[in-house]
Amino acid sequence: MAPEPPTGKTKNFLAKLGRHLRAGSASNPSRSLSPSPSSKPPTTQQEGQWNTAKDYGATVWKATETALRLLEKNADGFPPLKTAVSTLVICLDLAKDVIGNQEEYAKLAEEFKGMASTLAPYASKLAGADARGSIALILKSIDEELAEIKRQLERGKFKRAVEAADDRGDILTRYRKIDSLFRSLLSDVTLRTHVEIGKLREATDATLLRTLVPVDDARYNSAYSIAVKRRGCTASTREQILDDLRTWVKDPQGSKVFWMNGMAGTGKTTILYSFCEWLEENERLAGNFFCSRASTSCRDLNNIVRSVAYQLAHYSPAFRSELCKILEEKQNPHMLNVGEQFKWVVEKPLRNSKDAIPDGAVIVIDALDECDNASATALFLKVLLSYAASLPIKFLVASRPEPVIVEKMQASHFSHSLLRLHEIEQSLVQADIKQYLQEALCTMSPIPTADIIDQLTRRSGKLFIYAATVARYINPEGVKVNSQKRLKMILRISSPSAGLQYQELDNLYTGILASAFDKGNLEDEELKIATLVLRTVICALEPMTKSTMPMILALEQGDVASSLSRLESVLHVQEGPLGLVSILHASFPDFLFNKDRSHEFHCNIIEHNTKLAHSCFDVMSNELHFNMCDLESSYDFDEDVPDLEQKIAAKISAAVLYACRCWSNHLVLYCDLTSSIHYRLVEFLKFHLLFWMEVLNLTKSISMGSKLLSDALTWFIRKAPDHAFKETKKELYDADLFVKTFSLGACKRSTPHVYISALPFCYKFNSVYQNYWSKTSGLLEVNGTSLTQQRNGPIGVWKSGSWINTVAFSPDGRTFASGCENGDLHIRDVQSGEIVFNPLLEDEGSIYAVAFSPDNSRIAAGSSKGIIRIWDVQTANLIAGPLNMEGREVMALTFSWDSKKLASYSGHWQTIVLWDSSSGEMLSGPFTTKDFGDYYSGSFTFTPDDSNILLVSSLNNGMVQVLDAHTGSDIAEPFEVISNEGTALTSTALSPDTNMVAVGYEEGAIYIWDIHARSTICGPLVGHRELVSALAFSHDGKKLISGSDDASIQIWDVETGDVVAGPFEGHTGAILSLALSSDRTKIISGSYDQSVRLWNIFGNENDIAPRSPSVTGYVRTVAWSPDGTRIASGQYDGTVAVWNAQNGEAAMKPLIRHSSAILSIAFSPDGSRISTGTSDGAVVSWDPRTGEIVGEPFQGHSKFVNSIAYSPNGSIIASGSRDCTIIIWQCSTGEMVGKPIRHNNEGVNSMAFTPDGNRLVSSVQDGSIYVWDVHTVGQIILGPIKGHKHREVNSVACSPNGHQFVSGSDDGTLCIWDLTTGEMTAGPFDAHCGGVNSIAYSRDGTNIISGCRNGTISVCDTETGNILASIAGHTYYVASLAVSPDGNSFVSGSWDRSVRVWQLDTLTSPESLQKTPTIWMPEDVTVPTISNIATYQHDGWVVLDNMRLFWTPPEFREDLCYPYNPITIGPHGTTHIDYSPSKLFIGRMWSKCWKYGRQEMSPW
Repeated sequence: MAPEPPTGKTKNFLAKLGRHLRAGSASNPSRSLSPSPSSKPPTTQQEGQWNTAKDYGATVWKATETALRLLEKNADGFPPLKTAVSTLVICLDLAKDVIGNQEEYAKLAEEFKGMASTLAPYASKLAGADARGSIALILKSIDEELAEIKRQLERGKFKRAVEAADDRGDILTRYRKIDSLFRSLLSDVTLRTHVEIGKLREATDATLLRTLVPVDDARYNSAYSIAVKRRGCTASTREQILDDLRTWVKDPQGSKVFWMNGMAGTGKTTILYSFCEWLEENERLAGNFFCSRASTSCRDLNNIVRSVAYQLAHYSPAFRSELCKILEEKQNPHMLNVGEQFKWVVEKPLRNSKDAIPDGAVIVIDALDECDNASATALFLKVLLSYAASLPIKFLVASRPEPVIVEKMQASHFSHSLLRLHEIEQSLVQADIKQYLQEALCTMSPIPTADIIDQLTRRSGKLFIYAATVARYINPEGVKVNSQKRLKMILRISSPSAGLQYQELDNLYTGILASAFDKGNLEDEELKIATLVLRTVICALEPMTKSTMPMILALEQGDVASSLSRLESVLHVQEGPLGLVSILHASFPDFLFNKDRSHEFHCNIIEHNTKLAHSCFDVMSNELHFNMCDLESSYDFDEDVPDLEQKIAAKISAAVLYACRCWSNHLVLYCDLTSSIHYRLVEFLKFHLLFWMEVLNLTKSISMGSKLLSDALTWFIRKAPDHAFKETKKELYDADLFVKTFSLGACKRSTPHVYISALPFCYKFNSVYQNYWSKTSGLLEVNGTSLTQQRNGPIGVWKSGSWINTVAFSPDGRTFASGCENGDLHIRDVQSGEIVFNPLLEDEGSIYAVAFSPDNSRIAAGSSKGIIRIWDVQTANLIAGPLNMEGREVMALTFSWDSKKLASYSGHWQTIVLWDSSSGEMLSGPFTTKDFGDYYSGSFTFTPDDSNILLVSSLNNGMVQVLDAHTGSDIAEPFEVISNEGTALTSTALSPDTNMVAVGYEEGAIYIWDIHARSTICGPLVGHRELVSALAFSHDGKKLISGSDDASIQIWDVETGDVVAGPFEGHTGAILSLALSSDRTKIISGSYDQSVRLWNIFGNENDIAPRSPSVTGYVRTVAWSPDGTRIASGQYDGTVAVWNAQNGEAAMKPLIRHSSAILSIAFSPDGSRISTGTSDGAVVSWDPRTGEIVGEPFQGHSKFVNSIAYSPNGSIIASGSRDCTIIIWQCSTGEMVGKPIRHNNEGVNSMAFTPDGNRLVSSVQDGSIYVWDVHTVGQIILGPIKGHKHREVNSVACSPNGHQFVSGSDDGTLCIWDLTTGEMTAGPFDAHCGGVNSIAYSRDGTNIISGCRNGTISVCDTETGNILASIAGHTYYVASLAVSPDGNSFVSGSWDRSVRVWQLDTLTSPESLQKTPTIWMPEDVTVPTISNIATYQHDGWVVLDNMRLFWTPPEFREDLCYPYNPITIGPHGTTHIDYSPSKLFIGRMWSKCWKYGRQEMSPW
């Protein structure tokens, strides 16, 4: 049993602590195993049986001895094992005559024989194992048992038979324990393969283990422990406590966790130091981590688990083997949150190697309260306590009784041992303190008298820190002082008016500081410097070194050193210039920050932090510069740069790193907005931001950059007067957005790309671009309307293997979850985008629903197969599940407001079930809802009092229903939310207060209903072009987010119905799910395009960029004007756009909008009009200069007009339709020429006039091609022509010489036909890009261009069919192509919503490629082709032969120009980029991009 908590009487408590069963104690058998002297003599039959058993025992013993001798021989290379086996053979031989029961003996011998035979092959391998740790403890335990057996066997020769019989049971018990210990050894050894034991495996394991990045300073006896004066207990002190700890270790029934807590100064660390020494001497120290507020690495709680795992791996080879297996298989498990870390690098390998871990192994964690993140500390304890009971080791944790630790340790479901040092009887503590003082002051001359020692002991009370501070002050090591004078000063100290608890300690601190600040011996300037130094040490957010502090404070190093030398009694001051300076004990800053305790030495925390904020800005201004670490090439990832760690250490001083990491925290926590602070903040943003990013990125801290800036922005808005400093607010906001985009992107892996990639792709009106672009040269010139003004683009994009069904933000906004159609569930960190939790769900179907509990403690997921699981958010442990809805797909989940219940909804089965979120027990249900049909989506939530459930369906008119959460009965009559237009309802959302429901409809409108009034209160909200597919309210119910099949997102003001932000564009498929962060600064969205996107929300309406003319929908058709100056595009949303062919900007404003989709487009030969074929069967002509309709639409078709074409002389126009007809129209009158040309019930896909205008070629859906006489309308000249493999022929084009035509089909081939005979003259040529959607001839007829379904464009030789260029520029169907009149270029239009111009003459000519080099092309290619160019990867990198050329942010990937693609017109405007290498500084020349050299020019 675990010891009971103390009741105030420490002796009784300690006595209880020691009451444990000790390992190895004998258990006397209830009866003798051999006949007693009083027994009757055996019969002849009995004697025969005994002789037979004896003979059998001898045979078995012979075989056992042989097996043991073989094991002994094989252990030649491992003496500890050889000795143990040799002793065992002797003892077993002696035992055969002592153990009367021959059957027992034979059974025992058989067991040892089996063990020895199994272990023998591995014995020689143990020579390479560590002769310490778990194996050493096993062998030591065997030796102890054998020694006791041998002693008892020797003693048994001289004992009476009765007494000897009493020992036999104990001997057998010990033999069985030995057998068990040998089997533990066998488990340890057999868990490792021969390769793992070999040198190669050891080297591999060592490399893997170092990836854990253990903190060596945190070991109890590290070099750092000397610097902070950590030591063990003085001899013969704290013995009672140490004895009780040893008892706990040895007790196999003892609690798994021992918590030693004590107030500041009670000696916890010293006790644990001595305890660790004992554990290590006895091979029981499995790991230790001594936290320290004075060390950045030792106070980072994330380092505990990985460091302990590293030590465990060296303690137990079996654990090491299991851990390395995990490190090989799972990517960086030690970089996950502390819960996932513990599971992967401690719990799993321990569980898999538990049979090889000996009893009594301990992990020690000291000063847990000194970790710098209270929530992380709580999480660590939660994880530890949840796993500890099932692990084969024990944990000792020491800390102050801080509330967060007390709360976790006092959890009722877990039993642990407890020792409160400050509640131990004072007499016991003071005896130890007295002995410590006697030893610490014994080198004084004269030695203090017994009375003086007693007096100092009484003043110490229970605080060892008082005694330690006195000893350091009076008799410091290695420093000459007047010890007698200092002793007298301490004894003269009288009590101030402080509280009693720390009265003596306050007196001591006051006396020491009065001596250090001796006004009689120090100048005013010296006093001022000493005060500044002292306050800096206690206010520093991270410990500074002796060389850092002078730089931060702008002081001489000698002055700082002098001040520190007088304060070494209360501060840790490590040796050397890089020695850390930190507080000696946590009680010291407590004293200084409390004016009532420290009086004249009081430190005003606000004033001094303001001083440190100023200092940080000054250091960054003076020390930051371009290319901080002299990186040589922008092609390399930082991780691949040789000796980068050494460069960082040499080039980035500790002072610079401190300033970069801490300026914002000093500012935000304590400062007011003064003119001086404002000046320095603006200077930092305008002149040093990019250099600051370099430092953070190189030191793996870039993810904190955005938080530092966003915290500063929040602080600035709070502190700035209303409507004041608007420009600074914009500077901060723009900087935050710039850093967010960089830190969430793959480019953070290469620091030079702050300049090479992030800056060129920054919006032109972003303050970062305006501040820094003019200071650079030789960077990519990215121009066009897509960059002219900031817009609502994604700042992070994560691709999945399938579409994203559901997304959710955690209530604290730090993480977000996404559930996918393929069953994946990801939880990511908002700041870094890294996955923090990724449960493996096997064959549980698609994830349809995800929900976080309101208290942020749980996350639940539901699947298409009706499986629900609930996890602990912090530890990633499964709390409940799998909960089974019996095959009913889980379409929605919601937690109750108290987080204790989870409700699940199955839309298809119309059922709701309530579950206990802790146990998984079904509380109520399933109950059936009314009239919800089988539509899969809907919304439901608990009412604020958790008594009812509000449910809204997404079927037809939408049914709103309020149900009793316990019975499922209706609380009120259900009602429908009905659209005035009568269109279908497609999405719903409930406000958090359950007063409103928002409904989205098929035509794109949104209405908001008051549930209680049962009427609309807002709407229609109109902004989407297609159906509303997703809705979500903000946490306060004041904003509504909507997503649509048009791939855009809008944010609405619920009260006014106005758009307050958006459109957010970037997805290429329908939005399936949305969530808004609790602070309303970010949106997460999931889409049919298989991506999750994170969006930053602009602060107000004024930040929303006005839309530049851009591609607004799927591009269905393109055409080039006869004079070559304009390009026209027709889009599926009904838009007709005309673009300048030179720069891609809109040549006609506003864009023309038709009521139905534009499927085909053509310029008249004189360029005076644009004609379009529409989805409503009309042919409409427009004036390209004014955008006005010319004449009346030509009406004659009953279905889509898929193709239109002007005759070469412009007198007629032909239109081909899905209604299976071609109509020829007189352009001047709009009259139909002749009758419609009818095909055999097959829709027309494409048409083309021959160059002479006499014939018309058409292709239809069944794969047939026809050639018609234009003059005798309807007369077939050729056809049906068939040659494709029974697939649709999507496009045809006539050669410029009029002799051939080409066809492209769904079968992925091109065929060339003779226009006279209809015979195939070439082909079929494989386009190698899937189905061919569109084709065009080059102007000279030598090449054929084809656009394909997979987004590829191919250019092939007309005669041979050889592919001259294959261009992966589009991401979706290439729907249309058109060649420029001069033949040098062509334009492509795609369903990816982009129009791209390509340089045809360059793409197809190696000579032209050689004359127009690009960074996308290798320099050493003698005959370049387009196939040699770099590849564009999904994460945004453009890579050429493992060289990272540049990276593009998520919002520009759709608009990116490719080489020989000078213009892209996309959803966000136009983009054009010059890739000429002669103008660019990238690769090894990248450092030339900064105009002003290393140092920045003067800021003002």
